[in-house]
Amino acid sequence: MPCRAWENNHSIPTPAPRNPDEPYKLVNSAWLLDAFTEESGPTRIVPGTHNLKGEPKDYVNPQDNHPEQRLVHASAGSVFVFNCHLWHSGTKNRSASLRRAIHCAFGRRDYDQQPCQKERIRKSTYDRLSPAARYLLDV
Repeated sequence: MPCRAWENNHSIPTPAPRNPDEPYKLVNSAWLLDAFTEESGPTRIVPGTHNLKGEPKDYVNPQDNHPEQRLVHASAGSVFVFNCHLWHSGTKNRSASLRRAIHCAFGRRDYDQQPCQKERIRKSTYDRLSPAARYLLDV
């Protein structure tokens, strides 16, 4: 399946809203390089929203706090994994410290990569990969 091209501003395309009868296609993970605390701007999630049809803006003002939101507080070195359709966003870092994380998404093979690695991989990197690694990485 061909990859979706990035938009001109290089933002990652937002997955289309999932209908309740469709299978889930993507799982997100955040690998915390720094602690997520109340002051450092933790990720917020709203439990159960991965089961809703449509987008957050169809239900609420996404800029407002949600009455059922939870903040992810965790120490550096932690990893949290969540369904990509779960409503989630960052919050403001009010500390003087960094709040860094590495975000990784894992998707079904028939779901577009974000961003498309087939379009970005260097030939020298591709040549070093085994056939199994090329298949696993879908490049």
